[in-house]
Amino acid sequence: MDKTLYILQHCYDSIKKFFTTRYDLKEYILQIGISLLIGATAGLGAMVFHTLIEWMRFAINPSRFSRYLEIPSFVMAIVPVIGALMIIGLTRLFPQQASERGVTSVIKSVLLQKIPIPLFTTLFHLLASAVTLGTGAPLGPEGPSAKIGGGLGSYISSLFRLNIRKMTTYTVAGAGAAISAIFNAPIAGVFFGIEVILLNDLKNESLSALVIASVSADMVSKAYLGNVALLQIPKFQVNTHEVLYFILLAIVCGVVALLFMELSHIIKKFYKKIRKDDTIAILLPLSLLFAVAVMFYTDIYGIGYELINKVLAKEFSVNILVILFVLKIIFIALYFQTGAYGGLFAPSLCIGILVGYLFASMLSFFGATLDPVAYALIGMGGMLAGLNSIPITAILMVFELTNDYRIILPVMLASVIAHLTVTYYNKGTIYELELLEEGIDVRKSRINVLESVTVHSIARKDFQTINAKAPLKFAMDKLIEAETGLIVVDDNGGYTGILSLNEVRQALLSSDVVELLICQDIVLHVNPCSESNSAAEALRRMDEYGIDFLPVAKGNKVTAIVLYRDIISMYNKIIVQIEEKQYGHFGL
Repeated sequence: MDKTLYILQHCYDSIKKFFTTRYDLKEYILQIGISLLIGATAGLGAMVFHTLIEWMRFAINPSRFSRYLEIPSFVMAIVPVIGALMIIGLTRLFPQQASERGVTSVIKSVLLQKIPIPLFTTLFHLLASAVTLGTGAPLGPEGPSAKIGGGLGSYISSLFRLNIRKMTTYTVAGAGAAISAIFNAPIAGVFFGIEVILLNDLKNESLSALVIASVSADMVSKAYLGNVALLQIPKFQVNTHEVLYFILLAIVCGVVALLFMELSHIIKKFYKKIRKDDTIAILLPLSLLFAVAVMFYTDIYGIGYELINKVLAKEFSVNILVILFVLKIIFIALYFQTGAYGGLFAPSLCIGILVGYLFASMLSFFGATLDPVAYALIGMGGMLAGLNSIPITAILMVFELTNDYRIILPVMLASVIAHLTVTYYNKGTIYELELLEEGIDVRKSRINVLESVTVHSIARKDFQTINAKAPLKFAMDKLIEAETGLIVVDDNGGYTGILSLNEVRQALLSSDVVELLICQDIVLHVNPCSESNSAAEALRRMDEYGIDFLPVAKGNKVTAIVLYRDIISMYNKIIVQIEEKQYGHFGL
């Protein structure tokens, strides 16, 4: 009898718990729906971007007339110059939108919470990046894709009027989804969001949104492009007893990545000396130099997928591969530091293929019998991980591109060792170092920057209170008028807690006797801060409770409130001051 009563009581408690958490259930359903929508939208954006690149390559490339007449090489080479002139024009017309480029700008938007990203900025980068890549610049589509996907995720979040935390989550989800679509690699897209955009600062909510959005985007990509492989992989042999060669290749990839970074740094310093804000002074001469190189070695033209497939098909001699390798590294670094619109993922794959193939080919002169195709694929993973500081994404991307499990173990070894080689020497990832140059220390994060700011300096004295015994209907009317939430007080004016639309919405969804509720029934008990507390401490408490404002109390009386957006605004001002102090108003 007692056991039966216990079971009935347990069932009653479970049913009661289910109905009292209906709001949470609806929140989860809403999150899934928004994630699917953002994934599909980011996937469509990536496909539009892909189509624009292909259209630019077709419309401006004179080679389409080669079946009718012979096209001189200098006519072919003029395409990058046309592209440079178009980019110069766009940069002059829209300087503000042009100032934010690549993956780092998305990281900054998330890190500094400069969200929502304006839709026009997203559309500008869609067009400018398509022009850059469609006219032969040797960069990749992933940086612009992340910018496009993140921008669309941010815009959709703003349409739903989500708070800044959820907006950040869906911005990350949109960026990862676009990568999933453009590379047809949904798992790699998820870890791109984690390793690159979030800088490994993973939250469960971000993970679920990332996974759902990436799957949704990949489905859109497959529906549009079909299940066509990006790379044409011939048969290859992987021998596990060659583990020492795998390790040696990984170290070589790490060293090449470091050399590329050093070359890129030298070029950046050189650019700063010869230019202030004049894109013509750099991009136009560079495009002319690139055009001359393309006249003799046409395979350095473009993103590099055609070159990768030719290398894997063994169409080049070792001598030609060495020349292509040198030219690729030089022009990728030159274009990347001009501020041209493009990323380093696809170039990393291309450089890695060349490094791995050359590694195996040169060791064959010393009697080693290594399969150059297998080592080219391993080099692809090692270079992707070393140059972009993304070991897990590199492993998964190579696996998804090859669809061959045999390659996974050597790629894992190469990716991790190459990544460790770079981070050990640089004392940080490439994105952390880029942000550090702008005065943003990711390892210290915004919390440390705000330790010196007191709540007193940003607190607001204007806030509204409501008695704990006031009916919920009265509270709803006051909340509609209030800019933030309400401070709930007792009959003596003592602080009890806070009330926001979030608590009211939850009460409306989980109670059938709303007209009988008073504020005391749904108040959120939040530990207030004092005026002497730092802004960093206030931010920590807001993150703990998931709220957008915090009471500032003296004793048991509330004297002010501090808003989440005011803290972020103060943080951004501090970062701008640091940037101007170190670099003035100049920026590539």
